Amino acid sequence: MAIDYMFYPTRNVLESEEETKFRKEVRKWVLEKVYPEADRVEHEKLFPRHLFKEMGNRGYLKVLFPKSIGGTEKGIKFGIILADEISWCMRALTAALDCSIFCSIPIMRFGSEEQIKKYLPGILSGDSIGAIGMTEPGAGSDVIGSMRTIAKKDANGDYIINGEKRFITNGSEADIITLWAITDPSVPGHVGMSCFIVEKDFEGLEIVRDFNLMGVYGLKNTYMKFNNMKVPKENLLGKEGMGTKILLDELDSERTLAAAGATGLARRALEIAARHANKRIQFKKPIRNFEAISFQIADMAIKLETARNIVYQAACTIDAGLNASKISAIAKVYASDIAFECAHTALQICGGLGYMKGEWDEKSGKFLLPDGSQAYVTERIFRGSRLSSIVAGTNEILRYLIQREVFHEMQLKRPSESDNWGD
Repeated sequence: MAIDYMFYPTRNVLESEEETKFRKEVRKWVLEKVYPEADRVEHEKLFPRHLFKEMGNRGYLKVLFPKSIGGTEKGIKFGIILADEISWCMRALTAALDCSIFCSIPIMRFGSEEQIKKYLPGILSGDSIGAIGMTEPGAGSDVIGSMRTIAKKDANGDYIINGEKRFITNGSEADIITLWAITDPSVPGHVGMSCFIVEKDFEGLEIVRDFNLMGVYGLKNTYMKFNNMKVPKENLLGKEGMGTKILLDELDSERTLAAAGATGLARRALEIAARHANKRIQFKKPIRNFEAISFQIADMAIKLETARNIVYQAACTIDAGLNASKISAIAKVYASDIAFECAHTALQICGGLGYMKGEWDEKSGKFLLPDGSQAYVTERIFRGSRLSSIVAGTNEILRYLIQREVFHEMQLKRPSESDNWGD
């Protein structure tokens, strides 16, 4: 299995020796601990909570956090390595990991000393799971302008929150939720929105249900309501009205890690397609001998390497402290697009075997195909990759952001009808 895993070597000229060593370490852990459980998580739709504790014990949850609060301060380059390697095997774990980390980053950057000491150690150790409470039935891409969850102060200065959130990753499993709500309905949402730290046991927090997703089984995606939920004033993150600033602060990192997860899916799709094309005999020769197949393999490789390079550029930009709004959006859009394209191509190359889920074998805890191949994983990747263009900002919204940044960088103002439109 370790040999089959190696589409590209662990040594990469874009990685330092320390980063390469980390990739090898994570890859070994994924093969030994995550890979054996991937089929059962898919089959039983299990949330892989115990793997968070393992990652915590190995220090993997600390790479984005400063040493002053217990992190290892390695930077997002280490984060994308982690996301890439885990997504190759279990996309549900990467998606859950990303949301837990990005629940805690706002606390790290805007929290008080007391909030940091209370909430972050559990996240970094893997004992606690985090979630991000933003999306609502009427507030998706326009989450700032359409949010309806309201937080009002009571006589003691604490907050009473009413509303609902949907599509909250980790929602039913979360111990901590960074929750956005409107504290001043009299002003536009970008001014009147605030952020709170909510604990799972707060009275008035109702987990309505987990949604039945098309793919990424094992991931919990939750519908929750807040019925006069009391949040202590000490759990306001930052100040009132800072919700938009807090929200926008972490998006570049979130999109870059989402892009890295998509490249892990694309790599697995390419590996399965190439392996199948090498052994599948038709017309008395392997189908890799036909240009219709081999050129598709080449195109998959081109897309994957391009996506990986863009993700590296986004990560390096963030680690350098530079504005990464455009490059992180480009990385997320391109990587998520090619992940689905590679999954689609792999499924076509694998044919009927790629369209099968496989037969569940309880003894081995694996899905099995008649030829003993892993072609059944293609169907899983196909479903899972489709989510990538929706999360962390839909690709349509991100394309709008990218073009806006292009015109801004070129200092091109939008022309009005009174302008001379000639060159």
